[in-house]
Amino acid sequence: MQAVLDSYLVQYNTRRPHQGRGMKGRTPATVFAAGLPKVKSKKEVKQKINETALTAPN
Repeated sequence: MQAVLDSYLVQYNTRRPHQGRGMKGRTPATVFAAGLPKVKSKKEVKQKINETALTAPN
């Protein structure tokens, strides 16, 4: 029974395309391995705001 379940999980996660929006045919394993985009720190956000304020037309 365990071998059948293991085989199913391999197929489910590595061979079939992910069905979520915007996944573009990637498998769940490749989506997971790629990870989530990096979350910007508060310092990075403040720096971006300051840069935008300095370059904004008056």
